[in-house]
Amino acid sequence: MSTPGRRPTIIDVAQRAGVSRQTVSRAMNDMAGISAATRERVLAAARELNYRPSRFGRGLVEQGPITLGLVVMDLSNAYFAELGAAVVRACAARGWNVVLAEAEHAADPANVAAELARRVDAIVGYGVLTGGIRGGAGMPVVRLDGSPEQLDEGGVVELAPAQALADLAGHLRRAGVRRPAVIDLRGGPVGERARAVAAALHAVSEDGSVPIHEADPLHGHREVLEAVLAGGADALVAFNDVLAVRLLRALRALDVAVPERLRLVGVDGLEIGALVTPELTTLAIDIEAVARETVDLVAGMLEGSAPLRGTGAHRVVPYRLEVRAST
Repeated sequence: MSTPGRRPTIIDVAQRAGVSRQTVSRAMNDMAGISAATRERVLAAARELNYRPSRFGRGLVEQGPITLGLVVMDLSNAYFAELGAAVVRACAARGWNVVLAEAEHAADPANVAAELARRVDAIVGYGVLTGGIRGGAGMPVVRLDGSPEQLDEGGVVELAPAQALADLAGHLRRAGVRRPAVIDLRGGPVGERARAVAAALHAVSEDGSVPIHEADPLHGHREVLEAVLAGGADALVAFNDVLAVRLLRALRALDVAVPERLRLVGVDGLEIGALVTPELTTLAIDIEAVARETVDLVAGMLEGSAPLRGTGAHRVVPYRLEVRAST
């Protein structure tokens, strides 16, 4: 059995479950040759012992430094590119390697994390699906921009906007805004971010309503803005900074002055927002802090000082309002 201060091994799990090491390996890797009842007994023993199999123990690769798998939607998106760079830097300080995988352009997006898990010691990402991860019973899995309700599935790094949204509402109210609007990305139901922004700005609106429009990330911004302006909007919060910068260009083509005619706000706090004129007011997240909290949590999971799920696997990074010339 494992003793305090020592990381549990495959032998500990085998003894707890009353099976051989080979059976533990088969159960953890979801291999054939054992019954469902035996597999469940082994997995239960692994959970009780807080056992975390390394990829070396699974016999998948030769021994080497810890490798973290990072799943993002699209590396051509500036946010994910900056996040990837920040995670690489945070891991480099520990001597870890990072393997990046894109979900949006993969042949089977839902299976990206499961495939990546075969080559890494831990998985981190947005919307990571853990059900199909082979051998993932003891693998650290951390969801970025998740919610406390997801802590029963794995670790969560929550990006908390509440205070920044309240600060934004106060800032726009003091600036004289009376008819704010929100622009979400087109391609599905209105997203949680857009709904949260609209709810925060209800108190600013003179009639209590905050319309949510949709826009393609790349095209058709002139038509969307014409509809927004026709509705009398005097402030606009875009889904992210990249969309806000594209909207700023379209507003200039329409000869609409920012912030004199329309105040413009982005989300994420990317460097691109400080490189345009006027500089972009934004709800900023400290991407370096997100990377540090994420890598620290994974390190705790691997060492056994942090659980794989539950309240102890929860980290929070708040957004902050960064006021610039666009409002």
